[in-house]
Amino acid sequence: MGSSVQESEDSRRIMATFDPASMVFGGFTNQLDAAFGTSIGWIVGNLLLLAVIFGLIQIIRNAFDIVEYFEITNAKITSWIGYTIATIIQHMVFVSIGFPFIGAFVTAISSTLLWKWTFDTLTPTDA
Repeated sequence: MGSSVQESEDSRRIMATFDPASMVFGGFTNQLDAAFGTSIGWIVGNLLLLAVIFGLIQIIRNAFDIVEYFEITNAKITSWIGYTIATIIQHMVFVSIGFPFIGAFVTAISSTLLWKWTFDTLTPTDA
């Protein structure tokens, strides 16, 4: 298995000296090579990169509509950042006490969502 990955990397290096997909996606490009072969994997990886870039451009061009539609406010952004930090901290704690990576991630997401639901349900709103 190791020789096919090495062969894949050598073929990729020969095929394209500038490969932006491998710079952005890292090891994922090796998975694409294993799935589609080196030539098609290179094409799929770079097309995927173009799709991501195009999607980001569309998001930026329609940023005002997105903010308006999803009702994004400073308070919501602050709470999203707080929940993200809480999830990361929980994940680190769960991994340190022996959870597998995915198990720790799922447990951290689940407990953060419970915290969010509890906070949103129990926080008084203006009457």
